[in-house]
Amino acid sequence: MRLGYIDEKATIFVLRVAFAFLAAASLFALVATLVYIKAANSAATYVAALSAIINAVAAWHYNEIVKVRVGQSITVDSEWAIDALRHSDWAVTMPLLVLKLYALINNPDHDLILGSVDASALCAALMILLGAYSRLGLDELANYEGLSRFGFLIGIVSYAGSVTFLVLLLIDLVNAYSGVANTTLVFAFFLVWPCYALVAFTAVWFRQGVKESRYPKYIALAKDLCFAALDVFSKAVFAWHTCSAAFGVQVLGS
Repeated sequence: MRLGYIDEKATIFVLRVAFAFLAAASLFALVATLVYIKAANSAATYVAALSAIINAVAAWHYNEIVKVRVGQSITVDSEWAIDALRHSDWAVTMPLLVLKLYALINNPDHDLILGSVDASALCAALMILLGAYSRLGLDELANYEGLSRFGFLIGIVSYAGSVTFLVLLLIDLVNAYSGVANTTLVFAFFLVWPCYALVAFTAVWFRQGVKESRYPKYIALAKDLCFAALDVFSKAVFAWHTCSAAFGVQVLGS
């Protein structure tokens, strides 16, 4: 299917499905949290509570994204609003995902490039904020001909800084998990993060050749589909995987 033929109504349906998956995962994790509290399992309670918060935050943002997509035509302003919602979601959920991943290891003796788990969570937030500046403040560098050389340089440096933080986070997580048994699937939940950057950079690349004032529809809808799939996997599916043990089962195996 060519990108130019992505259907807007079908995309809105996918966004609503993503909202439903995230909301369901949040409720599932909340129930798991209560089960673990009753069992006095503080470590599992912490992980389940983080899962509930992560998915609740993401679900709320997806509900708001659907409102924008349904209520407005695709314009530069509407896409700015949607990407502002996405980045505000990620600015909250990415640091929490980092905390959750390290809590699952439960090993206080990490030898981290970033120094500590708290520093890793902070770097996750900075990674999102740097990307948000280039996207929201500089409009994906689409109007690069109208930017000053300094402004364009700042945009490139911001993207580079965001990618640098991502690489450091992934190196630390891979090293931390390399010595832990039965973590093959957990690797997938953070090794999928570069796909977010790939989608963002692809949108930047395709917008460079667009000379129209309206935001290209095929780029907007493709981003909706890609980011929805990534968010559901890295947040909702991850929550089901980590919280299902509270009910005597294991979603997707150990």
